[in-house]
Amino acid sequence: MSSAPRRIENVPTNLITGFFGVGKTTAIRNFLKHKPTGERWAVLVNEFGDVPIDQAAFGTDDQTTDSGVVIREISGGCMCCAMNLPMRVAVTELLRQARPDRLLIEPTGLGHPAGIIDELRTEPLADAIDLQAVICLVDPRFAGDPRIQEAPVFRDQVHLADVLIANKADLATEEQLTSFQIWAEALFPAKAWIGTAVQAEIDRTLLDFRGDGSRAPLFPDLHSHGAATGPQMNTGQDGVQRFENSGTGYHACGWIFSNDDIFDRDRLLDLLGPPGLTGFAKASIVERLKGVFRTDTEWVLIDRARNDVTVSPIAYRRDSRLEVITPEDGAPDWRALEVAILDCRKNV
Repeated sequence: MSSAPRRIENVPTNLITGFFGVGKTTAIRNFLKHKPTGERWAVLVNEFGDVPIDQAAFGTDDQTTDSGVVIREISGGCMCCAMNLPMRVAVTELLRQARPDRLLIEPTGLGHPAGIIDELRTEPLADAIDLQAVICLVDPRFAGDPRIQEAPVFRDQVHLADVLIANKADLATEEQLTSFQIWAEALFPAKAWIGTAVQAEIDRTLLDFRGDGSRAPLFPDLHSHGAATGPQMNTGQDGVQRFENSGTGYHACGWIFSNDDIFDRDRLLDLLGPPGLTGFAKASIVERLKGVFRTDTEWVLIDRARNDVTVSPIAYRRDSRLEVITPEDGAPDWRALEVAILDCRKNV
């Protein structure tokens, strides 16, 4: 007679927060590399756009890896607000399926952590979850930008964090790093830990820091703004699927291309990398761009945050896909951009 599965309770859980392009996904990938042997970890990722990319960014086209990691995604808005019900369901199902030793949650760059924290500390998740450190990553080159400093989402991401890390420290000047340190040390209540990182290599022991349950959001009503509008799905040229949505001042457009499409790597990078999107959008308004493409040399992940672009090989093999996020008032002609991307194909 088989015994009943053990009750799921007190699973160590961390939020990895931060604005667009600060390295949240890279940080989680690095944490997974240092996962203790024999432990099973789960990851829940939320994407603002409707075309999931982060699943591919973890280097697999399956939701369960062979290394003791289970990954799930919620796309099409921020799970901190009207997406709370899907988040609650996703967390519950993920815990039941994976029965993990640790859960990592990555909200979208526009995600307000307060709603997620409230959900994790409320029944039925409260007994199953042991919420530990909330880790917030910032880019020290832009943390002092008035447009970012004045954004309520950014301010609460920082305010609610227990651990604050200036990632991409190798790309910042000494003056920018000093400014970050002065700003971070003046925050109240004080952080449990403040530091810097390069390529999101963060000490895994920071995950075990205890979360401060007394931190209250500066903007408690922000996460009640509702989900992004949409999605609006269109079938474009050659059957390409195009998805659009908008919310919180940003517009997202994503595409899913045929697995048979093979793209010219150099032409594609000329189009999507800085200055990039010539004739469709200025480089300064491309807040975020992520894509996986089958090219004439290999499958690649294109990861762009503002003007920083990295291109790396990837194990994903399902289809080519792209997501671009811009400020709502600076969205390009998406259909024209779609045509330009398709013109980069070699097999037509």
